[in-house]
Amino acid sequence: MHISVDAARQLAENFLATSGMSLTDATIIADILLEAELRGRKTHGFIRLPGIKSRYEQGSRTCIQVDKVQAQCLRVNGGNQPGYLVAYRAMELAIERAQQHGSCIVGVYNTSHCGMAGYYVDMARQAECIGLLFADCLPRITPEGGTEAILGTNPIAVGIPSNTVPLLFDMSTAAITNGDLLVAMQEDTPIAEGIAFNPEGEPTLNAEEALKGSVRPFGGHKGFGLALITQILAGALVNAATIPPPGTNYGLLIIVLDASVFVPLDRFKTEVDTLVARIKANRRATGFTEILIPGERAYRQRKRHLTSGLQLDASLVSQLTEGCA
Repeated sequence: MHISVDAARQLAENFLATSGMSLTDATIIADILLEAELRGRKTHGFIRLPGIKSRYEQGSRTCIQVDKVQAQCLRVNGGNQPGYLVAYRAMELAIERAQQHGSCIVGVYNTSHCGMAGYYVDMARQAECIGLLFADCLPRITPEGGTEAILGTNPIAVGIPSNTVPLLFDMSTAAITNGDLLVAMQEDTPIAEGIAFNPEGEPTLNAEEALKGSVRPFGGHKGFGLALITQILAGALVNAATIPPPGTNYGLLIIVLDASVFVPLDRFKTEVDTLVARIKANRRATGFTEILIPGERAYRQRKRHLTSGLQLDASLVSQLTEGCA
């Protein structure tokens, strides 16, 4: 069903507020989920709301706090707060310190799923900084050649400032994300062949079986390597669980750099623009009319949706509306 952006935001905020969450926190999470919808990532959008509310109502939490500082490295105890809030606060802190000192590295532990990783590095990009984020989560990915889940879907995201396109790289190291599986279940569609296993380790095209079982890393051994490295950087390194149980002690590693520490910011952005222009001028392969930069497609969708509104699943809207009653 069609819904305006303002109405969608209000729906999400109202739904989260019924969990006892503060209006400030509900607004932050609603904005992160709304941005996923605007950018065409339904897998990380409003479909996540029921799970966020359920976990918030059942869990016990403490305040988000910095519990260790050494030079420009900080460690944040997320207090078992929703990963969305913890990642947002940690990125705010990293940006502030990077603008003051040139760089900041923040390790986060004791939190949960943070949603669309690109949202947070985009905060850095919009602040004229370079942002990087690594995140771990519950076991979902098999090692290359295995059939049992051992690594998380472990996203890697990077935001880079420029004068032209919003350069925003955001990828999961899994061949298919949990969000993609949830959408496939909602739409009752099969998933691609050769990317998932059921709980018994047999190949499956069924999203529900894959969610209970495991999925392969993207790109074979290369994706496995990236998933493994991310698990270490956003797990063991930051005091989070190396192999976390569902929703428990997930970790993040956030890095923010001020480019002007190395070269003047204007010069850096001009060089980025030059590279982007050269890439876009590259000879096209057959069937391609344009070469897109990471983040460009998403921001074009965002612009369209801000004008035209969103299309949300009617049953999901009904569920969220009833949850606000």
